[in-house]
Amino acid sequence: MSRDFIEIAAVTDAGSVRQFNEDSIVTDPEIGVAILADGMGGHRAGEVASHMATQIIMSGLQTQVAELRSAVAQHPPLRAVEESIIRANRAIFDAAQGQPTYHGMGTTLALTLFFDNRVVLGHIGDSRIYRLRQNVLRLLTSDDSLLRDQIELGFISLADAGDSHNRSLVTRALGIEQSVSAHLREDEAYPDDIYLVCSDGLNDLVEDADIALIINALKANLPLAVNHLVQAAKDNGGYDNVSVILAKVLKPFPAASHKGWFSRLYDWLGLSAG
Repeated sequence: MSRDFIEIAAVTDAGSVRQFNEDSIVTDPEIGVAILADGMGGHRAGEVASHMATQIIMSGLQTQVAELRSAVAQHPPLRAVEESIIRANRAIFDAAQGQPTYHGMGTTLALTLFFDNRVVLGHIGDSRIYRLRQNVLRLLTSDDSLLRDQIELGFISLADAGDSHNRSLVTRALGIEQSVSAHLREDEAYPDDIYLVCSDGLNDLVEDADIALIINALKANLPLAVNHLVQAAKDNGGYDNVSVILAKVLKPFPAASHKGWFSRLYDWLGLSAG
């Protein structure tokens, strides 16, 4: 069971200003999954979109990880994540089309799936995934936001980015269009790595250096660490909902199947490894 190899702690908070929390988080250490969604839309539709995203994707991954463990899966973990995201996007889009109060609703998404000493990272929008390795915090995702586009095109400098009114305008989200392309990647996951999944309510208000300082100081107690990160955002204004997930790799976690990764990939492609 992944619970023996991955420790996960998570907190979501409305913040200090907003009445409702449109973030949604769900984790399952048994299968090594952590999912975060930051909803958007009027009439609390963002809350609906984010909840639909986390529940649909988690349900899909619970089924597909069981198949992976039993060696009956027809595709690798990254494909499993992609298919779950596609299903969630279509469900949110259809719900928005079918009910006027949900029109235009959508959500960001950031998730991790740990399997076979690797981690699949998936994200859409401006929710983020970081990795702390050997005490160094590294951002692993690039925001789908108007501000990020302006920085990359040279229209605004990093020094001025903090004062920009465009920082919360996302250019891609789950459920806004009939189809969506998520950012997906796979990395090696090593013991003592800590992955941070967060909504922009954290990183907009707490500098990366301070995030790293808190995690490094409290990494022996993940529940305390996530609470301190949320409190740091609230102490700095807390004008947005803030959600934080920390997932720590405790030790190597090879797949239950004796078949190696490349053997399973060859099987999926219908090829012979010999």
